[in-house]
Amino acid sequence: MMKGRISAGLLACLSLVGCAAGPAGVLFDNTIVVDHLDGNYQRLASCTYEHLARQQGQLSKTDLREQQTVRIALSKAPQTYWVLSFVDEDGGRQTRLESTAGSYPSEHALALARACAA
Repeated sequence: MMKGRISAGLLACLSLVGCAAGPAGVLFDNTIVVDHLDGNYQRLASCTYEHLARQQGQLSKTDLREQQTVRIALSKAPQTYWVLSFVDEDGGRQTRLESTAGSYPSEHALALARACAA
């Protein structure tokens, strides 16, 4: 009888862990293409990050070279408000701008990314 209780408890615990990881995984699978910009994705991401960092704290920048992507995120633990991804297209001549996470980035953040491409 004790073995059954331990197995049931372990199963319940594992299913809760699976649920806890589930929504976070879904969060970053929900990607929206916001724009296509002229220019190199790394240069545009760096320019956008520099301008945003002057006005907003809690920003992070992650360079995912193997995926040819740079991500800028606005987070205040434990919540991520938005993520902008700069994705290489056309051999570095074009950048696909994507938005992921809970809420849409501000128009100001998007305008800065577009200004960096101008």
